[in-house]
Amino acid sequence: MIEIASQIVLCLVIAALIGFFIGLIVGKLIGEKNQSSIYSANTVSHVGAQSNIYNKPLIRSAPRPMGKDSLQEIEGIDKNLEVRLNEIGIFHFDQIAEWTPKNCKWIEEHLKLEHNQIEEENWLVEAKNLSKNPKIR
Repeated sequence: MIEIASQIVLCLVIAALIGFFIGLIVGKLIGEKNQSSIYSANTVSHVGAQSNIYNKPLIRSAPRPMGKDSLQEIEGIDKNLEVRLNEIGIFHFDQIAEWTPKNCKWIEEHLKLEHNQIEEENWLVEAKNLSKNPKIR
């Protein structure tokens, strides 16, 4: 009985080792292919190379139940830009008011705005004022 159990354990260990080595070989082959595509993607995409997902501002999947804010009240945001901001999940003044400099840079790169456009047009200050004193619609 013990002899059969030891043979079963031995077979399981051998099978595990064979599986490990096959997985290692396949993983290395696939890894080499993926590495070459990663490096080529970084050199092609200018925004992808510089834009860091951790700098992305807080976004929402949909506006709050009371509706979205009219972001066009902020100087420098036209209808087209408001639509683009809504598409990425920016609907409210308080979202913009809470942006950090890194968030602003991410938005400028992602939406292909002018460098420092958000700061120069005082979006954050206006958004803070509008979020504190919302106009009656």
